[in-house]
Amino acid sequence: MIWRKFKALGTDIIFYVLPENEKQNILNEAERIVIKFEKRFSRFIKNNELTLFNNSEITEMQVSKTMVELLKEARNYFIKTDGIYDPTVIGSLEKIGYDKNFLDIGRQSDNVLNKKNDLEKIKKEFGLRFRMSNVKIEGNKVIKPVGLRVDFGGIGKGYIVDNLSKTVFSEIKNFLISAGGDILATGNQKDGKGWDVAIQNPYKPEENIFFVNTGGKKLGIASSGIAERSGVKNNFQWNHIIDPKSGLSVLNNILSVTVISSSATRSDIYAKTVLILGEEAGLEFIEKESDSACIIFTKNNNIIFSKRADLYLKNNKYKQI
Repeated sequence: MIWRKFKALGTDIIFYVLPENEKQNILNEAERIVIKFEKRFSRFIKNNELTLFNNSEITEMQVSKTMVELLKEARNYFIKTDGIYDPTVIGSLEKIGYDKNFLDIGRQSDNVLNKKNDLEKIKKEFGLRFRMSNVKIEGNKVIKPVGLRVDFGGIGKGYIVDNLSKTVFSEIKNFLISAGGDILATGNQKDGKGWDVAIQNPYKPEENIFFVNTGGKKLGIASSGIAERSGVKNNFQWNHIIDPKSGLSVLNNILSVTVISSSATRSDIYAKTVLILGEEAGLEFIEKESDSACIIFTKNNNIIFSKRADLYLKNNKYKQI
């Protein structure tokens, strides 16, 4: 096996490739693509493709092929999730303190909500924002109202992982790509029985609680949770998952969600969707997706499995923590 690890997109990116005689230049090219993608589409980099798009005072503009693909994917999932996934929540992310890379926030956590917020004002402004439904795409021309801004943080990692699988990794039969826990795996490890992917225990993060076995299929696996990026500031409970109904951090009984689906993008967005919807509605949503399954970890130490979860879990035995 050959592998590569580097920092990008605010997290660790890891490639694993079999067999061992695969050339290192494949990993070099994959790393170059990820770094280039971050430079173009991170909202934390000034004057890049995304920030110029967001700040443009022109309603019609020609954009790159990649921007068109990202916007189309974002709009499709906005519709698919009935607006639960919505990249136009960027304004609320900034107002609660996420105006910099998560790695920098981790070093300066006191900057999150470091002054009292007018929550009613945040909610009012949020309700007046433009949404993905206000975006029209005609070829490589995008028509949007001035003031509409998007953040690809909720889709970008899944998108670039899926993109790599279709480009530089397209001729490789056995590989796994991880972008901060957004995983795509296909083929097999050395034992020829798929890849075993660990699911972290959100109650004891130093431990793994389950293993997903891919069975040789191409699968996306992603987790979304509030444990690591949350807190209380000025009597306000915050986390980095924005409820599209209020513009504030989502508050329900879910601590973490893991979704297994047919792509990295799909699993990433569906994990956030289930978390935002809550236990009952989230489970109902995922059961309607025939290629998807989920595991929900609640704040009161319950673990909830969707109907198809056992198809993927290795040696699964339900246990109360």
